[in-house]
Amino acid sequence: MKSANRKLRVFLCHASDDKPAVRKLYASLKSVSWIDPWLDEENFLPG
Repeated sequence: MKSANRKLRVFLCHASDDKPAVRKLYASLKSVSWIDPWLDEENFLPG
């Protein structure tokens, strides 16, 4: 696997009080093509 094609995976760990700021950060990181952010409310699958 070529490392040049891999995205930087970013886990956003935060306190509940910080959720609004983390949502903004997630949106910003999501707009960068080489970053793959992970946010609980966006990436958890039900079940």
